[in-house]
Amino acid sequence: MHYATDLPDAIERRTSATRARRRRFNDDPYRPNYHFFPPGGLLHDPNGALYWDGRYHLFYQYWPPDVSETRDWSEAMHWGHAVSDDLVHWRDLPIALSPDGGPERGCYSGQALVEDDRAVLMYFGTDAGNCIATGSDDYLLEFERFEDNPVVPIDEDAPYEIFDPCLWKDGETYRSLSGWKTDRQTTEFLFESDDLHEWTYRGPLVQDGFHTDPDEDGAVPNFFALDGTHVLLFFSHPRGPQYYLGEYDEDEATFDVEAHGRLNHGPVDQGNLHAPSVLQEGDRRVAFFNVVEGRRDWQADPTEGWTGVIGLPRDLSIEDGRLRLDPVEELATLRRNHRHVGSVSLPSETEWRCPESGGRSIELRAEVDPGDADQIDLAVLRSPDGSERTTVSYWRGSDALGIETGRSSTDTDIQVRPPEVGSLDLDDDEPLSLRIFVDRSIVEVFANGRETLTTRVYPSEESTGISLLARRGSAYLCSLDIWTMDDIWQREE
Repeated sequence: MHYATDLPDAIERRTSATRARRRRFNDDPYRPNYHFFPPGGLLHDPNGALYWDGRYHLFYQYWPPDVSETRDWSEAMHWGHAVSDDLVHWRDLPIALSPDGGPERGCYSGQALVEDDRAVLMYFGTDAGNCIATGSDDYLLEFERFEDNPVVPIDEDAPYEIFDPCLWKDGETYRSLSGWKTDRQTTEFLFESDDLHEWTYRGPLVQDGFHTDPDEDGAVPNFFALDGTHVLLFFSHPRGPQYYLGEYDEDEATFDVEAHGRLNHGPVDQGNLHAPSVLQEGDRRVAFFNVVEGRRDWQADPTEGWTGVIGLPRDLSIEDGRLRLDPVEELATLRRNHRHVGSVSLPSETEWRCPESGGRSIELRAEVDPGDADQIDLAVLRSPDGSERTTVSYWRGSDALGIETGRSSTDTDIQVRPPEVGSLDLDDDEPLSLRIFVDRSIVEVFANGRETLTTRVYPSEESTGISLLARRGSAYLCSLDIWTMDDIWQREE
């Protein structure tokens, strides 16, 4: 297999300056080893993720480092672009969309539709409306905007709001959602077209004030079929990413919501999981989310350094009436230096420190029998003296899982995020099964296929340890496996 490291010479020449800029970050202690981050500048929402001609493409809202920090956010946004052959190794491609030459001031978020002969991007152009661009070359290097953009213009007198769109096709009919809110309720406005140029407003596909809080919006929608049901995955600016599951009537263009779930359980824009983009490859659905910085003033000057990370790509499925998110299997190709710890008793209030080396870029799998303990703490990125640690906790009495970052860093410039806690719903006698990915400045937790927690952390370089602690009762570590994860950016050295 060849990876996306092998690009045609013409593309290598076009991206040589980008590779040189990436090399500036090789010594940055917070530069992720196996997560995608921007080649300088600011990365925000992932956009238009798609599978085309045997390759995976990731686009993202991008403030390039050569765009002045004095520009307004709404006119600085471009679409960055990266490609991969395996969802693991990524290479930068030239910027896909720029506000230069179009009716928009900036290129905000949107999604993609792949047809037999072209890829269609639909995005929000600031101060204009929802716009369309199409591409068809091997690496999707050239996108051509519609001359009649915006195809769905902003109209202050209309009964809808124009913002981040998604796009799909039912038979011969194109349909699109524009996600925002009405009457303080989360709303997805539905449009349809026969040719992508002329669009008709059909009314709200979703208007929800029951599952969501007042004033939550439905930005960055992704609407797709999965395992016999339909999923609407979106981002609320007050509360973060979440989803609806339900039944979609293609003929009537109606969506009956049957379930709702949240993927963020804490503050927004403080080191949290952020906006989604879903890629479709046959029956497979893979979601990308950006994870914003947890440092103060992370938006201060996008022309210096780099800002923002894309979380691990996640396979989506439906299980027991909820959306399940699992790290893609391809990540296993990065595993090196396996360490295994067998069964260990965890007496109450006695911290057990793992004798095997941990690390700052690792995958960890732990299976724990909670026993009669009320709380289980698993710490990663633990400093030798214990002053730094990021702690994943399970509370048996409330059947909840949380991640606490109050001691993740002794750096006073880091913005401390309150503990993020979500329900877990373990079955009787079911062990706690944790899969934790640590990558220098990001931690992603997957628990029993039911709960995920994601956060940014900034520990010292000597903070590499792992420990477990049972509180108010004893527990039992059934097994612990640790792998060091390869650095996918070594080729940039």
